[in-house]
Amino acid sequence: MTERKQRSMKKYDHNRIERKWQKRWEKDKLYRVKHTGGKEKKYILDMFPYPSGEGIHVGHPRGYIATDIYSRYLRMKGFNVLHPMGWDAFGLPAENFAIKNKIHPKTAVKKNVGRYRKQLSKLGLSYDWDREINTTDPEYYKWTQWIFLRIFKAGLAYESHEPINWCPSCKTGLANEDLEGGLCERCGSEVEQRPFRQWVLRITDYAEELLNDLDGLSDWPESVKDSQRNWIGKSKGSEIDFLLTPVGERSKTAPENNTEYSISVFTTRPDTLFGATYLVVAPEHPIIGEMWSSIDNKTAVRNYIKKATKKTELQRTTEEKKKTGVEVKGILAKNPANGESIPVWVADYVMMHYGTGAIMAVPAHDDRDHAFAKEKDLPIRYVVFPKRIDERNPPKEKKRTIERKTVHVIVTDPDSGKTLFLRWKKHKWITFVVGGVGENEDIIEAAKREVEEETGYFDLGFKKITPFYVEAHYYAAHKNENRKALTTAVHLELKSHKRKKIAPEENEKHEIMWGKLDETVDLMTCAELDIWTEWLKKGDNMAYTGSGVLDNSGEFSGMDNEVAKRSINNKVGGKIRTKYKLKDWVFSRQRYWGEPIPLIHCKKCGVVPVPEDELPIRLPEVRSYEPTGTGESPLANITSWVKTKCPKCNENAKRETNTMPQWAGSCWYYLRYIDPKNKKYPVHPNKEKYWMPVDLYVGGIEHATRHLIYSRFWHKFLYKEGVVTTKEPFKALRNQGLILGPDGRKMSKRWGNVISPDKVVNDVGADSMRLYEMFMGPFEGEVSWSINGLMGTRRFLERVWRLPGKVSPSQIRDRDTESIIHKTIKKVGDDISSFSFNTAVSSLMILVKHMDSKEKISKKDLRDILTLLAPFAPHIADELWEGLGQRTSIHRSKWPAYDPEKTLDESTKVAIQINGKKRGEMEIARDSSKEEAIKELERTSVFSKWCGNKRINKIIYVPNRIINIVL
Repeated sequence: MTERKQRSMKKYDHNRIERKWQKRWEKDKLYRVKHTGGKEKKYILDMFPYPSGEGIHVGHPRGYIATDIYSRYLRMKGFNVLHPMGWDAFGLPAENFAIKNKIHPKTAVKKNVGRYRKQLSKLGLSYDWDREINTTDPEYYKWTQWIFLRIFKAGLAYESHEPINWCPSCKTGLANEDLEGGLCERCGSEVEQRPFRQWVLRITDYAEELLNDLDGLSDWPESVKDSQRNWIGKSKGSEIDFLLTPVGERSKTAPENNTEYSISVFTTRPDTLFGATYLVVAPEHPIIGEMWSSIDNKTAVRNYIKKATKKTELQRTTEEKKKTGVEVKGILAKNPANGESIPVWVADYVMMHYGTGAIMAVPAHDDRDHAFAKEKDLPIRYVVFPKRIDERNPPKEKKRTIERKTVHVIVTDPDSGKTLFLRWKKHKWITFVVGGVGENEDIIEAAKREVEEETGYFDLGFKKITPFYVEAHYYAAHKNENRKALTTAVHLELKSHKRKKIAPEENEKHEIMWGKLDETVDLMTCAELDIWTEWLKKGDNMAYTGSGVLDNSGEFSGMDNEVAKRSINNKVGGKIRTKYKLKDWVFSRQRYWGEPIPLIHCKKCGVVPVPEDELPIRLPEVRSYEPTGTGESPLANITSWVKTKCPKCNENAKRETNTMPQWAGSCWYYLRYIDPKNKKYPVHPNKEKYWMPVDLYVGGIEHATRHLIYSRFWHKFLYKEGVVTTKEPFKALRNQGLILGPDGRKMSKRWGNVISPDKVVNDVGADSMRLYEMFMGPFEGEVSWSINGLMGTRRFLERVWRLPGKVSPSQIRDRDTESIIHKTIKKVGDDISSFSFNTAVSSLMILVKHMDSKEKISKKDLRDILTLLAPFAPHIADELWEGLGQRTSIHRSKWPAYDPEKTLDESTKVAIQINGKKRGEMEIARDSSKEEAIKELERTSVFSKWCGNKRINKIIYVPNRIINIVL
C-alpha cells in the first residue's frame, strides 16, 4: 500500500469498533462455557462486587481486566475456561439507601446491578453472563439457607448474647464499616457496645485445620497467609492462677470482705513470670464485679469501664493508640513465682474473649506491657537476657572459657552523624570500643575509661545505657581462649575531638575508624550487634521479646528460657493450654435486607429448623424497613410473617427475625457459578468435581482475613458433608493494588478525585483504558491515575491501527524481526501467567515500535502481533483480524508458538563474584568458554578493584550465569 493510501485509511474510531464487537460477541455467545471432560479446565474468579448507587470508578476494574486478560490467554492456549460474574447485593448499604430514599432495597439493588453490568460490559470483559448470580435472588439464597441448616444440624450454630455497635440516637446496630472514629457515620453519635441475642457459628472448631492447611496454599501471597495466621492467632502457653487479696481501707472496715479470690491468666511466656510487675484485667472481666465491695476507687473504675464499652475492638487493640487504664485500688495480686504483691489494673488493651481476659504484665518482655508501664510509671524488670554465639569467631573445643563482665561503647559524633569503630590490625576485626568492667567499677565510668585508653578521646557525654546485658560466647583469638561475656552497651556522645596520647600497645592492636553504622554493620565482628542496633533505634521504648537465658528468676537463673517455661509452669501449678485469637463468628444482623435465618422458635420444642422442602424462606414484601428501636430486626415488627407453625408439633411458633450477615452469600458463591440453575443441588457433584478448585482468585487485599477465612471455613464444612471434593476452595490468589486519584489520594467523592470509566471509554476507548490500567505499574502495587499515561496507550493503539498499511505479500522476515517476535511471544505469555502485565504491555510496545519502523511487514507478522494483543485490547484486535480476511473471532484463535532457539541473545550478562559475593557483572558472548570468559573478566573494573595483585586460588565458571573468583 502506498504512503498516500496509508494516510487515507479510516481513523481509529474506538466507539464504533467497540460497540460492534461487544454486540457480536454477545450474539455469538462467544464466552459461553460448557461443562465438558474433554478439555483441561481453568476456573478464573473475581471477588464479586457490591453494586452501589455510584457505579464503578476506574480503580474498580483493575482486577477484572487482569483476570479477563488471563482468561482470554488461557482460552487461546486451549483450556476450557470458566470466568463468571455476579453480585454480592445483600447488606447494610442497600438498606440504608432504601430508608433514606423511601424505596424497597430490591428496587435499588436491581437498578445498581443494571448499571454495574452495563459498565463492565463496555470494558469488553469476557464473562459468561449466562452464569450470572445475585445473592438476593431467592433461588440463590435458598441454598445459602440450606447450607446454614446443615451447619445448625451439625451443632456448629448456637445462640449467644454478643456485643454489637449500638447507636443510641438511631436506635440500631451498626457494622464496623458504619463507624467513623467510634462515632455513628449517619448521625455522629457516640457508639456503645451492647449485647444482643445472636446466632454464632463455631468457626473455632475449625481453627487448627484453617491454620494448618495454609501451608499447602503454595500459590497464595505469604502476606495474606501471615494475616490469616495472625487472625487465627494460635498460642500455646500456660494458665496460671494468681491470688487476689483485698488490702485497702474497705477491707479494714469490713473484714468479712477480706476473702481471697483466684484469677487465671493465660501466658505464652511462663519463663518471664518472675518479671511480672502488675496484673491487668479486661474491663468486662467478672472479677471486678465479684470484688466490687473491696475496691477503694469505685468511681474511677466505673467511669473507665463505661468508656471502654463504647470502643470497638479495633479501637482498643490498635498498636498505635495510647495505652489507657485505671489501677484497681484496694486489691493486690500475688505473684505465684516469688510471692511478691503486685498491683491490679483494668485496661482496654486486654480483651475478654482472648485467653482468660486477664494477663500478667511483664513490661520488660512484651511491647504492649512495656508501653503501658512507661505511660503509668510502673516497674520494668528484665528476667530474660539475650544469648548470642559469634558465628565469625565461635568458641573452640578444648579451649578454656573465661567469664567476664564487659562493656561495648558506642561513641557517636553529633556533627557528622558517624560512629567510632576500632579496626584491628592482626585479626581483621572491626568492633566498637570493647573492654572489661572491674568487680566494683561503675559501667559508665568503665566505658569512658576504655574509650580514653584505646582511642584517646576523653571529652564525652553520656547518652544512655542498655537496661539489660547480652550473654555472648566467642573465641578471643588475641587471648587464645573462649569467652562468656556478660555485655552491656553504653552510648556516649563526642563533645569535642580533643584526644590524649594513647599507649603504644594500643596503636599496635588497632586503629581508629569513623563511619556510618548502617554502612559498617556487614563488616563488623560483634555477636551482640543485632541487639545493639535495635536498642539504638528504640532506646527506652525497647522491650526484649526474644529468647535467651534467665536471671533474676530465683533457682531458674542461668537456665535457657525455653527449658524454663515448663519448669516454672510446673513450680506454680500452671496448666498447659492452646488458645486462639479467632472468635466464633457472630452470624446475625438486626436487619431487613439479608437472608432470613431458616429457624423457628417454639415454646414447646425449642429452636426447630425449617424443613428443607420449604426453602427458600423469602423476605416479606413490606414498605417500612425502619429500625425497631429495641435492637431487634425490622422483621420482628412484621407479625404476619413472624407468626408460623412449629414443624414438629404444629403449635403456634415464631420465625427467627435476625438475618444473616452480608458475608453469608459470599462464602460459597464460587460453587453456584458452576451450576447456577440447578434446582436440586447447590452444585451438581459431577460439575463440582470437574471445575473445583478455583484455579485463580483475584481481589482486594482488604479481604485477606474475614472473607477468605469465612469461605474457607464453609468450604471445609461442605467437604466434610460430601458436597465438595476439595479441602480448599482457592488454589491460587492474587491481590490488585489500589488506583489512586490524580492527586495521589484514594478515589472518593469527598476529595472530588473520582474518575468515571464511562467518560474514559467514551473519550479514548475501552482498549486504551484496559492497556493503561495494566501498564501503569506492577499489578499488586499502588498507582496514581494519569491522563498522560492514558493518552500514551491510546497513541500506541493508533500505531497498531496503522500497521495493516504496511502489510506486503512477502512472508519473509528479517533476522531482527524474527528474533523480536519470538522473544515477545515468550515474554508476553510468561508475563501474563505471572500477572506481570506492565512488562507484557511494554514488550508489545517495543515490538510494535519495531514493526512501525519497517517499510513493509508480512501478514504473518501482523497476525502474531494481533494475537498477542488480543487479550489486552480485544476490540481492536478482532477488528484488524477481520480486516485480514479471518472469518472467526481472534479470540477463538491459537496462541502463537515460539522457537526457544530464536529467543536467545547473542550475548549475555554474567554475574561476577568475589569469594561468593556478587560485586558486579559483565557482558560476554553467549556460550563462551571458561578461557574466553576469564579474558573478558580481566578487562573489567571489578577485577582490577577487587583482585589487583592478590593471589587467585581458583576461578569457578558457570556458563552464561556466574564467574566466581576465590582469593
